[in-house]
Amino acid sequence: MKASLLLIADDGDFGAKWQNVLKKMGFGVQLCLDTEDILREITGETPEVVLVTGELAYFTGIMPMLGGDESVFPVIALQRSARTADVVAAFQHGATDVVCDNIAIEELNARIVSFIRLFRRIMEVHSDELSFEDLRIELKSRKVFRAGELVRLTPKEYDLLRHLLRRVGEVCQRDSILQEVWGYDFATGTNVVDVYIRHLRKKIDKGHGRKLIHTVRGTGYMIQ
Repeated sequence: MKASLLLIADDGDFGAKWQNVLKKMGFGVQLCLDTEDILREITGETPEVVLVTGELAYFTGIMPMLGGDESVFPVIALQRSARTADVVAAFQHGATDVVCDNIAIEELNARIVSFIRLFRRIMEVHSDELSFEDLRIELKSRKVFRAGELVRLTPKEYDLLRHLLRRVGEVCQRDSILQEVWGYDFATGTNVVDVYIRHLRKKIDKGHGRKLIHTVRGTGYMIQ
């Protein structure tokens, strides 16, 4: 599943350029060029990140529709001006982050992914469950369900699944999984992650036409 981005632009050509860039980075992007489009998109499925391109005046005019400083999603201002006064003003009107529109693509990608991760965790704190398609975890009871049926996992299998489900659509590298799920580094060459992934696949994916746990060859695993 691609992360869902909403791109709001004051110029169609400029917006199309950024839409292509973001799609090449692997995101799902909806481009909005007028108020009607914006209102329709934000009242539908909540975007994971909103990017607004244009001058400061355009940004400050758009922000009230996005909730201002009470927005429930991160808002990144892609400004053409890097002047301190404009950056400060954008933050004062509710921007989560402000960057110049000549930012390196790699840096923008890192910022977007970081905000998606942060806001997912914030939402998780205020939620009783994690879910993706027909897979669901009840966080308080630590119960797991696939297609409505209870799946019995060991404590470490549960921790691994929760780690993956918190990062739907993201590649989880083996080293990162070892550190965050097991809490410390194993010796180089250990296959403990691969072993536990096999256990999870038997319990989560076996018997279902739609497989949710995927291998990213040479890197790690992801749910999508």
